[in-house]
Amino acid sequence: MKQKIKQAIDCRRCRDKKYVFINQKGKVQVEACTCFECKVCEGSRRIFEETSEGISKIRECECNGLIKRISLFNQAGIPGKFVHEDFSSFSMDPPQHRTQKNAFLSSKNFIDDYVDRKGQYSQGLIYMGAPGLGKTHLVVSVIKELVMQHGVECKFVDFFELLRDIRHGYGEDISEKDFIDPYVGVKVLVIDELAKGRNTDWELTILDHFISTRYNDDDKVTLVTTNFSDKLDSSVALSSRNNKQSISNAYSRFTIEEKVGARIYSRLMEMCKKVNLEGTDYRRTQS
Repeated sequence: MKQKIKQAIDCRRCRDKKYVFINQKGKVQVEACTCFECKVCEGSRRIFEETSEGISKIRECECNGLIKRISLFNQAGIPGKFVHEDFSSFSMDPPQHRTQKNAFLSSKNFIDDYVDRKGQYSQGLIYMGAPGLGKTHLVVSVIKELVMQHGVECKFVDFFELLRDIRHGYGEDISEKDFIDPYVGVKVLVIDELAKGRNTDWELTILDHFISTRYNDDDKVTLVTTNFSDKLDSSVALSSRNNKQSISNAYSRFTIEEKVGARIYSRLMEMCKKVNLEGTDYRRTQS
């Protein structure tokens, strides 16, 4: 029996994906790997053809699909520290809590459902749990797969940082609309660190605009991460409140509904399936 000859290019840099993730100016970016070349168009991204009637036509080469996805991903805004995070690097082995595996499977199932439905009437996910359980790791993995494998438009926004940028923009005569518009209309939006901070009336007004706009649009899907849960252990919550812990530990004292209000919470619960994570903060285990 003749042995089959391996056809795939063996590139250690990209593992034959033809692209690599890099950290550039604090954001995760994608660039074509040095092994990426198209022998059909020889890098022009266009193919010249002549019909049977002798009419010359130009069509886009299939390789241009990757270039478009690279451009789409580079507008997603993922923080640079997540350059190496994807589904393959997400730990589910003991001593990780069983909810880590459940969250992983929910994330993969979301992608399958979104692609099958072509974004129509798909329900998002809201990841709840204490810091260091892999919530942001998972949503970043979702974005990477949706954009680079399926060409879906996605954006990532740290809501706490967005509020800070809006405040700063007031001093430079930049309107809230200029900051918000790029996010409210995107196909898949990740809102990271929801309910972080003091949640003043102004902050909740901005959040309500985000949620309400996307709530009323069937082809917009939202993924959310938050350190707050929908339920608290009553004994832990009472002890935390009596001790008046700092705002950084507010997730142990308040529910997500208490932080964002009944209206926003109700809409979030309709827009997103709950994904609860438990376990030990991985950052502490590595220190």
